Amino acid sequence: MILVAGASGFVGRALLADFARTEGTPPVRALVRREFEAVRLRDQGVEAVTADLLTRRGVDAAMRGADTLVYLVHTLARPGDVVANDLDAVQNALIAARAAGVQRVVFLGCVGASDTSASTYLVARWATELAIRQSGLRHVILRAPLIVGRGGTLFELMRRLVDRSPVVPLFAWRRVPVEPVALSDVAEALRIAATNHELDGRSFDICGAERLSFGAVVRGWGRAHGRRRVYVPLPTWGEPVGEHVAWTLARLPRRETRLLLETLREPQVCRDPSRRFPLPHRPMGYAQALDALAALDARV
Repeated sequence: MILVAGASGFVGRALLADFARTEGTPPVRALVRREFEAVRLRDQGVEAVTADLLTRRGVDAAMRGADTLVYLVHTLARPGDVVANDLDAVQNALIAARAAGVQRVVFLGCVGASDTSASTYLVARWATELAIRQSGLRHVILRAPLIVGRGGTLFELMRRLVDRSPVVPLFAWRRVPVEPVALSDVAEALRIAATNHELDGRSFDICGAERLSFGAVVRGWGRAHGRRRVYVPLPTWGEPVGEHVAWTLARLPRRETRLLLETLREPQVCRDPSRRFPLPHRPMGYAQALDALAALDARV
């Protein structure tokens, strides 16, 4: 059985849908923190359990019977230090996983994560990855850049800002390179990693097919949706302004957005082609990912 921890997030939901579409996959169980999210998933035919990785409530029971843990959890929405919280959460998960006989962990982290990053969130992702590597369990590490998909906080901020404001500030991050990846490609890579034991012990970057700048990503959304906007380049990184815009205009959580905006200081590209995840097809480019997103919206 595959246990998906963090199944209520936008990547988790996409992964569950990918599993449901794919024949021959093992049984899947979703781990979520809130009971109403578990009820929603059960209504969709998904086995779902509730647990809190910070308090360890329900974690041991959630792990029972699982062979592979797909770890998509972060603690951005929880009060306190995000690095300490992320470490507590993953350590609690790993302790329970070993006790329950879980054999493998598949982790989705971030391209650019390191212990020297200026971004607290990227340091937290690096610390989580390190804990999994040192857990003694077989593991596959995946790292993604900006993910093009509904529900991702950074992508939602960029999208809603362009959709709702005639003037769009582009801060110093506009020049930082990124290889944005389609949400469907990330979900497919996670599903393959969760079911292919030959990938154990390896680390991969799941990046899109083209290298852009974050500024080009913002402008690309505007062009794709016919938004005639004035883009204003600004010299600062702009995290305080971005945090305010996230709350007042985009209706996104302030603290989470502030921490994620700091990640835009780091290049989010695959520096070594040998580290690219072996998808069975060429990953989507940015324009193709936007087309796929528009097609999905049209079906909803």
